Amino acid sequence: METQRKQGFTLIELLVVIAIIAILIGLLLPAVQKVRETASRMSCANHLKQLALALHNYHDSHERLPGGVEVGGSRYTSLFVEILPYIEQDPLYKQWDFVTPLSNGTTGRSATRIKLYLCPSHPDADRTITIGSGVYALTTYGGNGGTRPFPPALSPVDGVFFTTGPGSQPAPHQRGVRLDHVKDGTSNTLLLGERIIGDSNLDTFLGAWSAGVITPPPDPPLQSVAAYAVWAPPPGPNAAGGLLGATAPINYRHGSIWSPPTSPFPGVPPPPPPPVPWSTLGPQWWARLGAYGSFHSQGVNVALADGSVRFLSATTSLPVLAALSTRAAGDLAVLE
Repeated sequence: METQRKQGFTLIELLVVIAIIAILIGLLLPAVQKVRETASRMSCANHLKQLALALHNYHDSHERLPGGVEVGGSRYTSLFVEILPYIEQDPLYKQWDFVTPLSNGTTGRSATRIKLYLCPSHPDADRTITIGSGVYALTTYGGNGGTRPFPPALSPVDGVFFTTGPGSQPAPHQRGVRLDHVKDGTSNTLLLGERIIGDSNLDTFLGAWSAGVITPPPDPPLQSVAAYAVWAPPPGPNAAGGLLGATAPINYRHGSIWSPPTSPFPGVPPPPPPPVPWSTLGPQWWARLGAYGSFHSQGVNVALADGSVRFLSATTSLPVLAALSTRAAGDLAVLE
């Protein structure tokens, strides 16, 4: 009588199948990640498109764009607060306290995390931070503040957004831009762009500031880099730090860190920290705050003043970025 052999996999065959599956997964993962990033980049571009349209609707209603930050007088606000009614956030806008703005931080209004204000590719952006006694949500976007948006006292006010109102700088009573002020052409002038929240290298200098070795003491005072990326900044000298400019290349990160001297021998106190000249650090600090940047590959999404959205290469030179940032300098930079 003939016996039947049982069909099955040998150990070697099973290992071969597992190896083939592992190879296929290894080949598929980069493709899946690429598709996911493409979708995130498109979603980010759509966010900027909606924000640009909101600003245009605001312009239609008020005959000018909002200020980057409005200061002084009886009212305080920012461009991202002003467009709330135009991005389906009218209930939040109606609750906003424009007269006592610090209350927005203590009551949680400024801690509202708004999906439209965040790029899905940016890690750890959907969170809040504490500034003083208030809690604030972040945004990965910033308004075009021109060639040098911060500090406002030194700004040439050549972009689309800057401080406005009785307490504006460098001159009081500055007003928001009208689109017919954009003489370089709305299709050649930036309106909004992406930014990278935080810079661990730059934040190390907060230790130098607290140690009192930055000379002279910085004015405005220093904050963690993430504190400049809140969509509803509290009033104060750092409120305009959320504007973007053309003083640093796209994706610029600060290149150095600060750490105090350590003790040379056990039981021997360390030497005093050497002074850090603010004349050198200050321009680097301000440039980093205003740098365009993203976690997309090879560039950033930007919205132009005509409402269109483009992808700006990370290799864009500073002269071209400056030309795109000015509204009426006669230095056209046509995007291909």
